[in-house]
Amino acid sequence: MPLDHFTICVPEGKLEEMVSWLLAANSCFGFKEMLRPVPHVVGMGEDRPYFWIVSDPTTKSSESQIKEWRKQHIAFTVETREHLDQWYEAAIKAGGEDNGKPGPRFEYHPGYYGAFVRDPVCGINFEAVWRDTNASRAGDE
Repeated sequence: MPLDHFTICVPEGKLEEMVSWLLAANSCFGFKEMLRPVPHVVGMGEDRPYFWIVSDPTTKSSESQIKEWRKQHIAFTVETREHLDQWYEAAIKAGGEDNGKPGPRFEYHPGYYGAFVRDPVCGINFEAVWRDTNASRAGDE
């Protein structure tokens, strides 16, 4: 069953910073802000809002909360290896922290090519994934 949409919560004063970083990091594949139904909620995506961000006044940037955010992982699928490399460069340029340069991840499965960047707002581990469907089971790229 495919995922339809999801939401992440950020501290009340961090909404605009997170939206700005996501737009800068993901613009290479048409990711954009699509909807603000109320002031503290933003819907983002390419052709429909599927990535939602909520600013929550009860969520604080405490040391324990930051540790919890750093456990989170969100992966985007990209259409080409070049798009993945572009995503990684844009995410780093926008202030993200390298958490795994673009490259094959044979330990996951043949044809898996990914990159990892932590956002500068909450430290969530974002990933871009490209899968080479022509890769052999022997791990050829």
